[in-house]
Amino acid sequence: MSSNDKSKVALSIATGWMFYLLCYVSRVEPSAISNELMREFSMTASTFGLVVSSLYITYCLMQIPSGILLDKFGSRIILPISALICSIGIFIFGLSAIPAHLEIGRLVLGLGSASGFIGCTKVISELIHPRKYPLFVGISMFVGCLGGICGSLLTAYLVSHFGWRSTTYAIAVFAFLLAILATRISKPKYEQKSETDQETELLNGIKILSKNPKFWMLGIYGAISYLPLSAIAELWCIPFMEGKYAIQTSVAALSATFTFIGYGLGSIITAELANLFKSCKKVLLIFTILMILTFIPIIYWDGMPLMLSYGMFFLFGIFGGTIPLFFTIAFSMVPKRYGGTSAGFTNMIVMTGGFVFQPLLGRLLDYFRGGMMDTSGIPVYTLEMYKSAFCVVLICMILSIFLIFVIDDVTGTTQEME
Repeated sequence: MSSNDKSKVALSIATGWMFYLLCYVSRVEPSAISNELMREFSMTASTFGLVVSSLYITYCLMQIPSGILLDKFGSRIILPISALICSIGIFIFGLSAIPAHLEIGRLVLGLGSASGFIGCTKVISELIHPRKYPLFVGISMFVGCLGGICGSLLTAYLVSHFGWRSTTYAIAVFAFLLAILATRISKPKYEQKSETDQETELLNGIKILSKNPKFWMLGIYGAISYLPLSAIAELWCIPFMEGKYAIQTSVAALSATFTFIGYGLGSIITAELANLFKSCKKVLLIFTILMILTFIPIIYWDGMPLMLSYGMFFLFGIFGGTIPLFFTIAFSMVPKRYGGTSAGFTNMIVMTGGFVFQPLLGRLLDYFRGGMMDTSGIPVYTLEMYKSAFCVVLICMILSIFLIFVIDDVTGTTQEME
């Protein structure tokens, strides 16, 4: 490969990563402005959780169609369109005058960002040798976690100086510029299908996966193992930390930041460990147990020093970063030409965790609140309420251990299937 070709490949992969980073920034932004939104739009935790999680409705529904479209048309066509749709959804969110407008913006954003992660995996499968697939998926997840950091810590800083609407508009402009850049993605290098395959076997990837019970077990495990991000870091850890330590939002946002950093590093570490141990299941089991053991003191140790709490959130993220492994296992279940469909189907199930748990935790908080409000009529959520609500997440993490024993094992490298 010439240096010019290498540059084109690097630019294409970097564009895919930037798009995924954008998707995460816009997905996580509401966590950094939760108090502002709840006050301005007079929302309870239940309503706020429903509004924010509405993104997952279109996001999850579009996972399989996005995977199929990526397999059929390629990333150089689908990603620019997706970035443009994201830009529109973010603008709608910033222009909102009532909660319904916020929800519409999140629904449109979910539609566009549906191809964020699977778009990255598709670009990788098109341009990178299959043996490097798990490592590059791990790096993709790390890039997404950087987006989570920007969406929590950096957004909190920008909002404090420029307001949440101006910050949202800036993100929308970035999405529009990225849509233009995405048109420069290179043509596939490792193409696994012919035109005949595209037309006659388009749904075969879905059929193969949907008929495999172990794939569904893998997907449920993935949804639970993604809860450190989808349920905790993306939404509820910032208000939890504000209540636990009586700190400002920008300081509390560090908990989400450390979780994202840890998760990103963990995604790379687990991919390498799976290659070292020649087993994905062993790494899944060890990291899931460690994830549980770090989550318990985060939530239930009242006297934990703030700095130690940040360290525990960092470890919690590392031990939760097993996403490359269950995507690698899912990828091994189908021929390589269905890589986009496999990633989309898997991600659809994984992301249902956010769709279910973000509003569920909000409802539990309102249930334990019992109508409690401060003197201005604003709902009050105490530390004990958060502890009780997060207990559901802990139980699901414990149950996920049993799912690991049902999943088929593969080595850290993808299988040569055709």
